[in-house]
Amino acid sequence: MSDPVLVADIGGTNVRFAIAEAAGGAIAISKPQNFRAEDFETIRDAADAYLESVEAKPKRACFAVAAPVKTAEIKFTNSHWRFQPKEIETALRLDGLRVVNDFYALAAGVDFMPADAFVTVKDGKPDTGAPVLVIGPGTGLGQALIVPTPDSGRVIVATEGGHVSFAPRTDEEFEIKKFIAREHPRVSVERILSGRGLVNIHRALCAVEGTQRVSLQANEITKAAIEGAYPIAVKAVDMFCTILGRVAGDAVLATGARGGVVLGGGILPKIKDVFLNSDFVEHFTEKGRMSEYVGAAPVKMIITEEAALYGAAASLQLN
Repeated sequence: MSDPVLVADIGGTNVRFAIAEAAGGAIAISKPQNFRAEDFETIRDAADAYLESVEAKPKRACFAVAAPVKTAEIKFTNSHWRFQPKEIETALRLDGLRVVNDFYALAAGVDFMPADAFVTVKDGKPDTGAPVLVIGPGTGLGQALIVPTPDSGRVIVATEGGHVSFAPRTDEEFEIKKFIAREHPRVSVERILSGRGLVNIHRALCAVEGTQRVSLQANEITKAAIEGAYPIAVKAVDMFCTILGRVAGDAVLATGARGGVVLGGGILPKIKDVFLNSDFVEHFTEKGRMSEYVGAAPVKMIITEEAALYGAAASLQLN
C-alpha cells in the first residue's frame, strides 16, 4: 500500500477533496468532501479545512483543475480563486504537488475506476492497439486521448478538440448556428456542447420557433427536460445529445480512436436516462461509408462523481 495522498477536483464553483491510496495496481478513494469556492478566500483555506476535518497529513498531492496549467499561476475563469502550486506545496507542507488539467486527469483515471463507475452506451469490438477517446460536456467540451505504447504502457494527450468548428447538418441547426454567431462569429462545438452551450441551444430554439423564452440555466433546462416541463427544453436536450453523437463520431474518425470512447463531464450523468434513450448512438455511427469504422468503437459513460479524483491519483503515478 502506498502512502496516502491528497487529491482534488477543482472547478469554477466547487472543489472536491479526498484521500487516495494505491495498492496492487488499484486506487482506493476515501473521505471525499465537497466545498464551495465562494465559502473560502483561497484554495489553501479550503485544503486546510479539509485536512483538519479528516486529520490527515499526506506528503504528496495532485490537483485536477478546470483551467490552463502551463503557467506559474493557476487562474480560474469562473471563480475568484487563483494559486501558485509552489506556494500551496509549501503552505501544506507537501513534498510534492502536481497540477493537471481536469480532462487529463479524467483520461488518466479511466483504467483505475471501479466497474460501477460506468454504464454502457454502445457495445463494440475495440481495437486494443488504437487510442481511446475521452470526451465530454461540462463547463466546456473536454477531450483527451489515451494512446497505447509499444511497451504496453500508455500516454495521455489532452487536446483542444472542443474548439473545432460546429458543422450544422439540418436546417434547424443552421438557424441555431446563425443565432449563436450574432454573439460569437466563430461557432465552435463547445458553443453547443457545454453548460453554456445548452443554454445557447435553448435560447436559439425559442427564437427560431417564435416561442416566448423562459429564461433557464443549464441545470434548469436538464431538469425541465427530464420532467417534460417545457417542450423547448426537451427539444434542446434531445438536440444536445444528437449533436454530441455526431461530434464524438467525427472525433473517432479524426483520431483513429477505435479503442473506444469514454464519455465524461458533469452534464451527462444528470440526464443519464434521457441520454441513454436519445439518438446519440445513431448519430455517432452514421458516417456513410465510414460507418463500420466508427461502429467498431464501444462507448461507455462515466457516472461517478469521483472520476477526476481517481485521475488525480493516477496522474501522480504517471508523473
